[in-house]
Amino acid sequence: MDITQAFAILAPVPEIHLISGSETIAKLADESSDETVKVAFGSMDFESLRKIDELRGNKAVKAFIYASNPAGDQPLNSQVSWHGLYIGHVPSRNGRYPGKAKFRPPSTKTDKPTWAVFWEVQELQPLTSPIAIASLKGLGKKSNYPSRFIPEGPVLIEYI
Repeated sequence: MDITQAFAILAPVPEIHLISGSETIAKLADESSDETVKVAFGSMDFESLRKIDELRGNKAVKAFIYASNPAGDQPLNSQVSWHGLYIGHVPSRNGRYPGKAKFRPPSTKTDKPTWAVFWEVQELQPLTSPIAIASLKGLGKKSNYPSRFIPEGPVLIEYI
């Protein structure tokens, strides 16, 4: 799949779901199947994801992920510590993921079914070295994000 270079995504995901999601990706990759290897995260921000899908066409989008609610100490200046490829989103069915449950991180099993959409990511993995959010710039913005900026949902950023 081609990757767009017009923009990227910055999004928050709870750290426990990222760790569980990477295990899901590894397990699916081990199963020799013709299915797409992906993980799905819930979101209420259907408008942003709809806009992203309109802009991306049929291309994947680099997704830089801020690990929210970490188990350890959070750095004073916020950082992106995970990345993957956004491949699209699907509307929920009564707040639940409409696809196969194997694409949801096991850590999400206790989540209440309240999501509007689910965004799907391939190649989810931790970055070898974190990226300061202060080094990122919103799409079409003149300046970078403040050092303590924490995304509350998916936002478009300049491609890096």
